[in-house]
Amino acid sequence: MGKIIIKKIINFISVLWFLFVSIISPVWTGCIYMYITGHGKGYAYDLGTETDISVLMGIVMLMLWLLAILPVTALLCKKCHKKKKSLTLLPLLVFIVLFAIGIYITGWKEFVKFFGYF
Repeated sequence: MGKIIIKKIINFISVLWFLFVSIISPVWTGCIYMYITGHGKGYAYDLGTETDISVLMGIVMLMLWLLAILPVTALLCKKCHKKKKSLTLLPLLVFIVLFAIGIYITGWKEFVKFFGYF
């Protein structure tokens, strides 16, 4: 009985974490791109000698994002596969939908500003 409750709690927390990280991923990936390309303070600002630090921070942010999303996505894909084989890709589809919702919340213009457009 206790193991079942713990598994349900872990599943619930996993789903909440997945939903949270999926919806903030547009902003997170935009910031990662800015830092990796050396524009951590914005495109109008020249970092000069701080560019190396910005790139390193971008790599660290990328690793943190991957650690935040990949394990829980793999876990949810595995659980969906156990339920029904055709549901294996459901978490990936949910991620794409939530990513799009995150772009909608942020605004398209604000999202593409991360990538140096507008």
